[in-house]
Amino acid sequence: MKRFQELLMKDLGWKLLSIAIAAIMWFMVISIDQPEDTRTYSTPLQITGMESLTAQGLTIANWEELSETKINIKIKGQRTALDRLSQQQSDMITAEVDAADLGYVSSGDVRTAEVKVTLPSGSGYVIVSKSPSAVELSIETLVSKEFPVEISMNGMAEGSENLSEPQLSIETVMVKGAKSAVDRVASVRATVSAADAVEQGVLESKLVAYDAEGETVSGISFSQDTVTVSYLMQDEKQIPLQVEISGTPAEGYHILEITTTPESITVVGEEDALERLSYLSLEPIDVAGRTTSTSRTFRLEDYLPDGVRIKDGASQSVQVMVHIARSAETTVWVPSSAITLLNMNSQYTYELPSSVAVTLVGEEDLLTSVDTGRISATVDVSGLETGTHQAEILWQLPEGISTTDTVLSVMVTAAGGDREENNNAEF
Repeated sequence: MKRFQELLMKDLGWKLLSIAIAAIMWFMVISIDQPEDTRTYSTPLQITGMESLTAQGLTIANWEELSETKINIKIKGQRTALDRLSQQQSDMITAEVDAADLGYVSSGDVRTAEVKVTLPSGSGYVIVSKSPSAVELSIETLVSKEFPVEISMNGMAEGSENLSEPQLSIETVMVKGAKSAVDRVASVRATVSAADAVEQGVLESKLVAYDAEGETVSGISFSQDTVTVSYLMQDEKQIPLQVEISGTPAEGYHILEITTTPESITVVGEEDALERLSYLSLEPIDVAGRTTSTSRTFRLEDYLPDGVRIKDGASQSVQVMVHIARSAETTVWVPSSAITLLNMNSQYTYELPSSVAVTLVGEEDLLTSVDTGRISATVDVSGLETGTHQAEILWQLPEGISTTDTVLSVMVTAAGGDREENNNAEF
């Protein structure tokens, strides 16, 4: 091993000099007599001179398809030059079709245009072939049309159901292109991720045109390629539904019960809007003269105030069923002790009959099982002065039972006064 190292290091300088001279001579030989080679390169087709067509109100209908076309170019040249070309071909090789060379054209024309290839000058490159060497340009009328921007949310995420309605940086966008392409456009949408909307709140989304079948439409351009979509996280609240009834059923019939499906709804909105909303009142249902039950379906969004919406995933409608049944009647006597007087004035005393006859209306089975001990009522006596009055009485009756008796005689006397002087009605 030591012997080998001594031989290797002996005359090392001369050995290194010999290697350097050999390398220089090899490069000189290559430079004087370099072999040629042929290689194939691929580059996308460029469409130039479109402004010449735009000035005539025309465009190339298949420009997007052409811009995706790859031109295969076979080039002959010195091997080292081809090596440089391979390393920087995106900057050194171009293939284009110049629309300005078409001259006069009109909508409906199909013109064949030669593909022009540009290589670095003074490099000794020779184009052996190009494929395709020419392309067809379909000429059409250039049109533009305005479309509303729609937002589509992709997927679900925790909290996404409480997102506000999206606020857009633009409400509409101009779609421009060949008439056949623009005529296919049915909608312009931007798709956002539910998770991103919850996490970020403000998103930038690309606009895409769709036809009536939901397929993307190509060959068009937008006045703006993206839209900014903003969301706010809102509060939610569960509120009951209030159903109004107008009219009365036919004689001998009564409203047995009113059911709603669902019984309440969950709404989402800004805090102040939700604070003002304690229930949702629906349009009255007319039961005048009816002998059978009736139902109606309400679209809830028609009754919501501004700034409030139904929570995503919740029912967007409610079905109200008014159950009408044949009536039976019975009269029961309720003691005055079951009647509460509201808003009494300490300057007066109030006297009621010892008992009150109440006509109850309902199904016969319910009437026969009525417990009069469960019947009570309230009378508002505010504003009543001395004398006998017919005051409105509100009865608290068992479910499924109603009454037509809505007034009650109340005698009012001055506190400590003579009852007989103020008694103008029989009790």
